[in-house]
Amino acid sequence: MTDQTNTTSGAILIVDDTPANLSLLADILSTSGYTVTEALDGPAALEIVHTTPPDLILLDIWMPGMDGYQVCQHLKNDESTHDIPVIFISALSDVDGIVRAFDVGGVDYITKPVKMKEVLARVASQLTLVHQRRQIVELREQDRQYFKSLDNMKNEFIRMATHDLRNPLNIITGYADLLKEVTVAEKDAYILERAIEGVESSVDKMRTLVTDLLDLIQVEMRTDLTLVPVRLASFLEICLSGFYLVATAKHVQLLYDPPDPELTLNLDSSRMERVVDNLVSNAIKYTPPGGEVKVTLQADNDHVILLFSDTGLGIPAEDIPHLFDAFYRVKLESHWQQEGTGLGLSVVKAVVEQHGGEVSVESELGEGSVFKVKLPKPS
Repeated sequence: MTDQTNTTSGAILIVDDTPANLSLLADILSTSGYTVTEALDGPAALEIVHTTPPDLILLDIWMPGMDGYQVCQHLKNDESTHDIPVIFISALSDVDGIVRAFDVGGVDYITKPVKMKEVLARVASQLTLVHQRRQIVELREQDRQYFKSLDNMKNEFIRMATHDLRNPLNIITGYADLLKEVTVAEKDAYILERAIEGVESSVDKMRTLVTDLLDLIQVEMRTDLTLVPVRLASFLEICLSGFYLVATAKHVQLLYDPPDPELTLNLDSSRMERVVDNLVSNAIKYTPPGGEVKVTLQADNDHVILLFSDTGLGIPAEDIPHLFDAFYRVKLESHWQQEGTGLGLSVVKAVVEQHGGEVSVESELGEGSVFKVKLPKPS
């Protein structure tokens, strides 16, 4: 039968100012297969630990100059040595000393005069825990790498699939345009017209989904931002320029209260444009005819807050905590009647957070919503 104390190997540092004690412990441990290093005082022990970190430390409490408590505190205050277990060596009668040893971070103690079986049992127990912790860390890292690889594969597949969908969509649109020029019998004209409208509507839905998926993948892959100083007033004016006709067509009033023309933020313009596009298009989409969408701004010494307010359908309180989750949509029929992918707001949240900001919403069902984008000013 194999002795359990011989199944665990490791490097052990023994710290004791009495050479006889060092020699005895070193003989016990080295004979049992452990790699042993010795130190006669605290400073020498700390130098050894930082040069060649051991798996375990046997540390005498009472030493001149720097005692064992001080050595242990140094080890526990240093992130690189914090996790090395320390077994204190103490006289059996020193109960207060043993209690204090645990308070400063010790994991166990060995009593003097030392007994071989006690030493080997306590050392083997702590080294088994050390090896198990390392195995857990290694398994967690393997799992992390595995799931990261799967996530990258998923994102790459979706990126390729959505990219490859663009050409077929363009071809379908082209054929739909050709069909508009085809002359058919009067009895078939209505059917053809409805078919073309259906094709164009479906293409628009698919193109929106493809664009939102690509946006989401881009921000999830955390590709680096290209931050440049941007004058906020002119940037917002450009972003909003394409929405006035959309709002007018729906009989919704789009209002913009521009900030100071000199107000500048560090932005990745292309990505922040997606934020503005998503919030404004959503506001118009969910605002009934006769309503109002407004873009305004608040500022203090450190932040700028963009406010996107509407007099639209509003959002139930129970939906707000999930509103920025990918693919989430408000569970009301009035909202489902509006076309959407459930991805736009998750893209908004990711982009804003990449800029060091935060996004939030206040809403009342039937009254409207206010989305707030808080961005840091340049330092």
